Amino acid sequence: MRIALDGLGGDLAPKVTVQGALLALRDAPEKGLDDLSVVLVGDQTRLLPFLPDPLPAKLYLVDADPPDENSVTSAAAIGEQAQSAIRIALRLHREGDVQGVVSAGSTAAQVVASLIELEKCYGITRPAIGSFLPTLRGASLLIDIGASLVATPHHLVQFAAMGHVYVREMLGIAEPRIGLINVGSEAFVGDRNVIEAHKLLDDSGFNFVGFIEGRDIAAGKADVLVTNGFVGNVILKFAEGIPTLLNAMVANLGDQATESVAKNFDYNAHGGEPLLGVKGVSIICHGASSERAVAQGIYQAAKISKLRLPDKLEDFLADKFATYFSQVKYLRSFRRSLRSAERLKGD
Repeated sequence: MRIALDGLGGDLAPKVTVQGALLALRDAPEKGLDDLSVVLVGDQTRLLPFLPDPLPAKLYLVDADPPDENSVTSAAAIGEQAQSAIRIALRLHREGDVQGVVSAGSTAAQVVASLIELEKCYGITRPAIGSFLPTLRGASLLIDIGASLVATPHHLVQFAAMGHVYVREMLGIAEPRIGLINVGSEAFVGDRNVIEAHKLLDDSGFNFVGFIEGRDIAAGKADVLVTNGFVGNVILKFAEGIPTLLNAMVANLGDQATESVAKNFDYNAHGGEPLLGVKGVSIICHGASSERAVAQGIYQAAKISKLRLPDKLEDFLADKFATYFSQVKYLRSFRRSLRSAERLKGD
C-alpha cells in the first residue's frame, strides 16, 4: 500500500509533513499496515533538510517544481499547475503508482487538482467533502463542508448518496439515517433548493428522516447531515471551536473531563477528510495539521483505498439508484451519466 503525501502542503510544512510521514511509517505495523510506504512529493531542496540520511525504508521522494508565483492568482490556481506537488501526487494515483493522496495544503487547490487528474465517479456531477462530527448517538457525517459553496437540489441528493455509501462502509450502518439541514422542520420551510431536495429524498428510497435543525445535529438525529459547502463549513468551524469553550467551562472538573472533550473534537486525531465523488482517494487535511494529523491522514487514505469506496459508490448509483434517477427531472444528468457508464462497461 503506497500513499503519496504533499510534502509542502500545510501551514507547518515541510517539517511537520516529513515528521508525519516518518511517524506513519513507524507506527504502521500497529495499525495493521505492514505493507505501507509513503511517497513524499515536493521540492527536494526544501524537503531534504528535514529528512534523515539515509532515507528510511519505505519512504520515497518525488521532486516537484515550486509554485510559479507569477501565475498564482488564487489558491485554486496552484491546482491548475501541471507540475505542482498536488497535481503530481494525484497523477501518480491516477496512473496506479500510489493508492491514495494526502495533503494539508489549500483545499481549493486539491479539489481543482483532483477534478483534473481523477475522473468523477459515474453519476456524480459535484464531488463533496465529508467530515465526522461527534454526537450523543455516535459520529454523524457532515457533507459538504466546502468543496463548493452552493448546491442545487440534485447536488444535495448526490451528497446524500455519497454519504450513505461512506457511512455504510466506514461505520457499518447498513441503512444510515439521512437528514437535510434546514432552518425548520416543516417540509415547506427553507429556500427552494432544500425544499426541492426534500421532495427528491422523500421519494428516493433512502432512510430519509427529513429536515434537521441546528439543535438536532448534536442530538444525533441523523447519521448523514446533508447541506451545501457554505453551511457545512460554518458548522465544522463552529464545532472546532467547541473544545476551547467547553474546556474553559469544565476546567474545575479535572483533566480527565477536559481531555475527553478535546479528544472528541480534535481534528488531529482524525487526520483528514475525503473528497467523495472522484475516482480515487484524495484526503484533505486541516492546514494547521500536526505530524499526528498527517500520519492519521495517511492511515485514512490506506483504509479508504482498501475499502474500494469509489467503486462501491459507482456500484450503488448504477445498481440501486438508476431507476430513481431516471424518473426525476432534476436528475437527468444522472441518467445520462449512468447510460454512458453502461456503454463504457459494455465495451
